[in-house]
Amino acid sequence: MAVIDLTPDLDHFVRSQIEAGRFRDPSEVIAAGLRLLEEDLATRAEHRDQLLSSIVAAFDDPQPGFSVAVAFDRLEERHARRVSNGGEP
Repeated sequence: MAVIDLTPDLDHFVRSQIEAGRFRDPSEVIAAGLRLLEEDLATRAEHRDQLLSSIVAAFDDPQPGFSVAVAFDRLEERHARRVSNGGEP
């Protein structure tokens, strides 16, 4: 097993998890953390791929839903309604 140097805060966290009975030893705490990191990185990659796919599809759409000018007009109208109704700008 590799020797791992932890900051005092992380060392305290590991010890507190063991003392609370959540883990038997430091290696279990580190393994759980690494599993979460692995899952998070995979999820981020999957999300990035989905986002990229959506962006490419939007650019490839020969007939987008509406123009940028229409989108800005709608935003300005919505903003004006919120302000006139006493909402925040």
